[in-house]
Amino acid sequence: MKSLRKACIMCFIVLFPLCKISFGQTNHDKVILPNDKGGPKYLNDAIVGDTLANGQRADPNRVYILKRDGIYLVNSVITNTGYTLTMKSENGPGWKPFIYLDNNPVSKVPPGQMVLIKADLTLKNIVMSGFFEPLAENLGGLQGALFNTGSAGVNIVIDSCILNNVNGNHIRTDQAPHLVKVTNTIFANMGYLGRSNLGAGKGLDVRSGSVDSLIVQNCTFVNWQDRVIRHFSSTAPIKYLLFDHNTLVNGMSYHGLLSLGKVGYQVNITNNLLCDAFALGNDSDYVRQAEFTDSGEKDKWGGARMTWVITSPNDTTKYTIKNNYYCISAEGQAFFDKYKAAGISEGTPLTWFVNKKLGADSTKAFIKLATPIALKNVPKLMTKFMEWYRDPAGANKTKSTTNWKTDFDYDRRSSDYYYDSLNCSYPTTSPAFTGSTTGGPVGALTWSSATGVDRISNTIVSNYSLEQNYPNPFNPSTNIVFNLPKESKISVVIYNSLGQEIKRLVNNQQMNSGRFNVIWNGRDSFGKVVSSGIYFYQLISNDVMISRKMQLLK
Repeated sequence: MKSLRKACIMCFIVLFPLCKISFGQTNHDKVILPNDKGGPKYLNDAIVGDTLANGQRADPNRVYILKRDGIYLVNSVITNTGYTLTMKSENGPGWKPFIYLDNNPVSKVPPGQMVLIKADLTLKNIVMSGFFEPLAENLGGLQGALFNTGSAGVNIVIDSCILNNVNGNHIRTDQAPHLVKVTNTIFANMGYLGRSNLGAGKGLDVRSGSVDSLIVQNCTFVNWQDRVIRHFSSTAPIKYLLFDHNTLVNGMSYHGLLSLGKVGYQVNITNNLLCDAFALGNDSDYVRQAEFTDSGEKDKWGGARMTWVITSPNDTTKYTIKNNYYCISAEGQAFFDKYKAAGISEGTPLTWFVNKKLGADSTKAFIKLATPIALKNVPKLMTKFMEWYRDPAGANKTKSTTNWKTDFDYDRRSSDYYYDSLNCSYPTTSPAFTGSTTGGPVGALTWSSATGVDRISNTIVSNYSLEQNYPNPFNPSTNIVFNLPKESKISVVIYNSLGQEIKRLVNNQQMNSGRFNVIWNGRDSFGKVVSSGIYFYQLISNDVMISRKMQLLK
């Protein structure tokens, strides 16, 4: 499958100079078809050019539907002044559409971001990368962000996407947003020292002013240089934060992990799984300490105290921090052991102020696993990079990049890998698998949903099929049987009557041919029992999408 995908991309590289993007329109929806004649060549030209002669939007409610298996290029910033920008993948089989930032003909590098957000933004089921990955030499021009705000008060909603490759931050808000909500999304490859320094490389940079609500749920973060969230030295608070059921893997965390700065009435950090998430460790390094100052706490060397979660003290904030599990790999521990004499250690999750606010519950805030989790398929820890940073002949504990080489880069993987091969699942025997606040798995539930699939026959069938569930109606659980004619990567997904995803019983799992059964227990992705009603279930592969209806009756 992956080799076929690569062949299609290489064909696209050869043919793209002759290719255009055309539109097919139905009511408020605009279907954008790649590799066709008769329209703009670049996605940005197509969206920006969707206007009438008087300069107004052709349809202010336009929804852009990108084709499955589509490859799109953006070579200039899209600025959605005065209109909501909504982009989604079309339904059906095939790969999610890929958007690459391509070199601008004037600057000869990709644009500074994909979208400068001046009104609301909604994205769903799209893969985005900061450079055109099939041409590896384009990495050298990598720019700062995928998204930034150009107006205050906007809503940013991103679901089921893959955000890959920036030297700065995937999402940045230079104007205070109302809502930033990211769910079911992979953040990958944050930072590139060939273009920036170690203070760059973040998932979300919301440093400028307030954020009314910041919600990050069921996401996966892999390979970051600096921070997952930066709100350090902010002038106004994150009023409400929910950071729940996320998986964090392979982070240097140069200036912290969740650098929250000023916070408001509620901070929730729950049910997360952290594997080598503070890999550079606790240190007396004053260059790093420069951005650990928000807590006002000092370490034993007299510098700013390094913690994973940093907030400015606020007596009115309610903190709920519990049922987060973490582990350190053998490679990560070997790094700490090597520099133990220099005071390097795994560090402390929370400030003394937050520990005091939590009281007795502080012991359950971050729980270390006695046996490190072996995640099924993730990039290697960036130990070579970390060694270079501390080496007197390397960076010598400075942000200087004068002697940095791509050989020291972390284990940077392509968007294909994050779409097709990344697997952060872990053994069901780990305490983390029953460690959440509801008794289920911690971490992004994307990776723990395919544990109950049973093969019931090896008989070769001629077609894909999805059988009627039994019993139906059901309470509290039901069986879903499906048949695969060949080895396939498939998903089995439950939706409610509004079309909202409720639970992934099987998530993008490679399976052999045969007949299979999976049980749905009437609970959603977060372990909550759903109400009576009509539900739909789908079998999705790259070849087919089959849907059926069922009823939960209590």
